[in-house]
Amino acid sequence: MAQGIRALIFAAVLGAFTHPVYGQLNFNLGAEAARPTSGLAGLVEDDYGYGAHAALTYWLSYRSQLIASGAYVTYGSEAFETRPELGDFVDKDLDGIADRIEGDYSSIPITLGLRYYPLERLFLQGSAGVVYKRTRRDDISGTNEEAGFVTERDLIVSPGVGLLIGRFSLQVQYNVAQDDWKWFSLGVSMIFGKL
Repeated sequence: MAQGIRALIFAAVLGAFTHPVYGQLNFNLGAEAARPTSGLAGLVEDDYGYGAHAALTYWLSYRSQLIASGAYVTYGSEAFETRPELGDFVDKDLDGIADRIEGDYSSIPITLGLRYYPLERLFLQGSAGVVYKRTRRDDISGTNEEAGFVTERDLIVSPGVGLLIGRFSLQVQYNVAQDDWKWFSLGVSMIFGKL
């Protein structure tokens, strides 16, 4: 009897610390379009943004996933619209190219969250983490400040909804950070790994 109880306890402890049968790890890579809202919309010259995102998803159960994600979103600016001809653009070094493409404001959110599938292909998602907010600063004459980007770190919460379509994931989310830094994003990503 004592050996049976010990075997049950051992099986329970082992089951608590091992991966579930359906535990799969997938990698998602994709692009997104963004629309700044609220205070961020007042700062950005244009009303759109674009970027890329990557995520690791781990199936906790048949209906839930743990998701760790990171993204980079930059908001359109006049620098992109007035860039020089292609020949001049190619002759620049990598820093010069990135400086011309990147808008005056950028967001780099890094989050951890959960997805729940109420239906087979439809999911609800909630995540939280940190966002690095980058703001371009012009060279101010008469001061020791150099032109470049100023980066601030804040907390972010991102609820969303999405749909699985074969090896693709389509999702919409609303990103809310401190200091009225908010944006909607529409993303599509390809899923790598076993489905």
